[in-house]
Amino acid sequence: MMNNYEKAYDSYLKICERYEMESINFHHFIKNLTNDQLDEYSKLAV
Repeated sequence: MMNNYEKAYDSYLKICERYEMESINFHHFIKNLTNDQLDEYSKLAV
């Protein structure tokens, strides 16, 4: 399961970089991530 979180976080970082947004750290990211959001980020990582 952790691999899915890592992939989702990687996608999140790429999106933040693309739009020049400040990102949050991994701990805060997974703490606030819903299952629906995890699913969507996982789709982007494919």
